[in-house]
Amino acid sequence: MKLVFLHTSDTHGFLLPTDYQDKNDYEAPISLSRVSTTIKEQREKWGADNVVVTDAGDCLQGSPLASFCHKDSSYKRLDQFTAAYNEIGYDGRCLGNHDFNFGLDYLKHYIEKNTASFVNDNILDENTDNPAFGQEYKIIERHGVKIGLLGITTQYVPHWEPEEHIQGLKFVSAFEQIKKLAPKLKKDVDILAVMYHGGFESDPVTGVATEPHNGENEGYKILTEVPEVDVFLTGHQHRRLNLVVNNTAIVQPGYRGECVAQVVIDLDKTSDGVKINNLETSLIETKDYEPDSEIVKDITDVDQQAQAWLDQPIAQLSEPAPIKNAFEGRTKGAPFINLLQQMQIYFTGADISATAVMSEKAKGFTDKTVTLRQVILNYPYANQLCKVKLTGKELKEILEHTATFLEKDNEGNIHFIDRYIKPKPQLYHFDVFYPLHYEVDLSKPHGQRVVELTLHGKPIEDEHIYHLAVNNYRAMGGGFYPAYSMDKIEMMLDKDYVQMFTEYLTSGEVKVDTKQYYKFY
Repeated sequence: MKLVFLHTSDTHGFLLPTDYQDKNDYEAPISLSRVSTTIKEQREKWGADNVVVTDAGDCLQGSPLASFCHKDSSYKRLDQFTAAYNEIGYDGRCLGNHDFNFGLDYLKHYIEKNTASFVNDNILDENTDNPAFGQEYKIIERHGVKIGLLGITTQYVPHWEPEEHIQGLKFVSAFEQIKKLAPKLKKDVDILAVMYHGGFESDPVTGVATEPHNGENEGYKILTEVPEVDVFLTGHQHRRLNLVVNNTAIVQPGYRGECVAQVVIDLDKTSDGVKINNLETSLIETKDYEPDSEIVKDITDVDQQAQAWLDQPIAQLSEPAPIKNAFEGRTKGAPFINLLQQMQIYFTGADISATAVMSEKAKGFTDKTVTLRQVILNYPYANQLCKVKLTGKELKEILEHTATFLEKDNEGNIHFIDRYIKPKPQLYHFDVFYPLHYEVDLSKPHGQRVVELTLHGKPIEDEHIYHLAVNNYRAMGGGFYPAYSMDKIEMMLDKDYVQMFTEYLTSGEVKVDTKQYYKFY
């Protein structure tokens, strides 16, 4: 018998094949609609009774369409959005960290309208220690073979979300919960699968650490210390993974619906239970499949409303504020980055601002008229703005951390080190600072690379207190930065970046700062 798992994750609300850069382009090699056709054809190929379909979260946030649906307080758009996911016919799902971005009421409504079962083992009610959403496990039967599903989410959500988005919840270690539950459930099933909105802190094959072991990703620990797991259905890192390690099939399908991950188990059912003969994994490229006409029909009207919403002008600039390209923006600066930093200081009254170039396709504001589309494409995350209190010494430690992202090759060319490019691009972790003037000598050892650092012409003093404007993701510890911690947050604004840009750019005459403030050599 062949038992087939089809797995998605991190679709981030991209329901139709467009990235919203060009309002008329619906040929992008992504989308839930392409995922749906892929899964329908695979069900037909293998037989629906041989297939289990799963998802590992991050569906509610990420696309301009998802942002537009959130703007509707009646939840009617959310219901249409959710209906598209229901079209897939998932057998089991778990939550992702970005599914909390719009608050608990929005999330609960979404879960309620889903026809799929949510399985949740480590997001608990803080008073009862029971799963706060969904069910602890699910058992599915296919031709007499019992399949157990467990569901876990990265425990790091409280490091990124404001308190009101997770009030009453307790996030515990995914590893600890699976270590406890897997042996119990395995006694009652033939095949045990774990859906995990989380990734790998070490290379699954070599065990070499690929990031700090801080608990955000615990996949390697689960893989090596919980032998009962037969199928590991992961997400969060946006990686494309398909391999078999320690007799466990591991998959991760990228993001935005670019792939459907597949696990094929060849097994025999015997009087003693189930014998697994072989495990095979693969990634099915959805670009080879047409969009599902049912999803297209159900969501087109909302999508067209979103496209019109995106083209609304929100402000006029005195001059454009572009980014030539993402690499130059990060290493040399750009008018758009300065403008974003100016805005963050305007709302917080901070001394200094920090931000990253959030998208490889970021172009900034390329003409004087600023639209919602430009704001969202340049800043696609549902972050909130914070003001953080730091000493000069801590500020220097943070800048030295950013200096570890870069190196020079033998020809003297500057580039980002592989750790931040592979296995998943993470350059949204590379912050730049304003109006600090700083220079970084990449030939020097780590910790000694920042060779000049002044604010308004004065050196940064180790014991002096500075106030920094930065998004909540970074302020709460995102990106493995030193010095940041939640107790240093002085204020957090209850506004998103679209709101802030709209208010700031219409508050009066805003002069775009075109100066360069930092230099890497």
